[in-house]
Amino acid sequence: MKHDCPHCGASLWSGASFCPYCARSIRPRQEVDVPVRRWVGPLKRALRLLILAALAAAAVLLYDAATPDVYNASGELIYHLNGQDYRLLLTFRNLPTPEAERTMPVEADGFYERASKLFIFHQDSGTDAGQMFYQHTQSVQVRVFQPPDNPSPVICQPPIRGEELSEGLLVSSLEFTGQSRGPVEMEWTITMKNGDTIFLWQTLNLQPVDSLHCYPEDYDMDTIEDLQALVDRLQKEVPLPTVIHLHLPPVQYQGGLTIDRRAIQLSGSADEQGRRTTFLGPVVLSPEQNSLTSIQNIDFQGNGSGTGLTIEADYRVKDCRFTGWDVGMLIGGENWADPIDCWFEDNGVGLRFDSAGTYFNYTDFTGNTFVNNGIGMDLVRVPSNHTIRLAQSRFSGNEEDILNATDNILSTVHVIFE
Repeated sequence: MKHDCPHCGASLWSGASFCPYCARSIRPRQEVDVPVRRWVGPLKRALRLLILAALAAAAVLLYDAATPDVYNASGELIYHLNGQDYRLLLTFRNLPTPEAERTMPVEADGFYERASKLFIFHQDSGTDAGQMFYQHTQSVQVRVFQPPDNPSPVICQPPIRGEELSEGLLVSSLEFTGQSRGPVEMEWTITMKNGDTIFLWQTLNLQPVDSLHCYPEDYDMDTIEDLQALVDRLQKEVPLPTVIHLHLPPVQYQGGLTIDRRAIQLSGSADEQGRRTTFLGPVVLSPEQNSLTSIQNIDFQGNGSGTGLTIEADYRVKDCRFTGWDVGMLIGGENWADPIDCWFEDNGVGLRFDSAGTYFNYTDFTGNTFVNNGIGMDLVRVPSNHTIRLAQSRFSGNEEDILNATDNILSTVHVIFE
């Protein structure tokens, strides 16, 4: 049987596989599938997934790098910036101890000021880092949150530098009265130049306490025996945290006074002739139960020996006079006291600071007068080494104005030396 060539039309025998006339194949070719290894497909899919995961991770990293962070903490936190770890802490103390919350007793007729302090240190070394840190800040703000309809609203002052305690310290003062109510929450907001925001919180609780005011018309206190007996009874019978105020008459006490159990506020007075409350014997204030206490408007008059006023507690001494003592006023023990607007005259040593402690309070020894003393001010041991400010003080006729064995930092700006 014959058939025609599909290419040239020549007549060919059946079964022929090519045409002898045109030399072309007359059998159709079949495509043969080349076998593919089975693991190649899953590998390709896995590679695609890995690429997608890497792209997603890169996108997350880029987002984190470009998106500002918000930090929120109470009392203290560690902030990482440019390879440095900064420790930020808030406290109401002068020492850099974190204090997220503090309770403060307040008397109904009292006026108060407390300062919230922001310290900044290098986390690794513990050295001051404030100056370096503030180069990266945009702003630092403080605001308070307090109970609505507070009968005596708490006033918050903008933060200022407090370089006498630390180069990088910021201080924001709170002003309030015994009628103010808490809790008072302080929010420090630190906005960084990189867009980060740091919220650091601190709480001040105000605890109303009772007050006991003792006046000469109500209590026997005209003689030193009566006064010491009254003090002993009050120390024994009046429970803490009641605050005791002794308002002393303008008399001369022929002897000294000792307060050794609990702190008592002492306020002197003057009569029409200007004669003031005066102690002719040594007064010792060393209460076991110690809180910030004041002694004011009192004269300490000696006969050339002894110590007029010995303080081993946290006291503020204001408008007092010390004359005729071996040592007019001694701050000892492990405590801190600060004289303001006091007068030291004709003493062997006017003021001696010899405290073995570490605690310190206000460092403003302002408005004091040192006249005709052997040594005006003798700094034997002073807790810490923060700047003592002597502004508006006067030194005149002393054999030695200031002895400073501790090499404590003294600010003598606006001080008169004659």
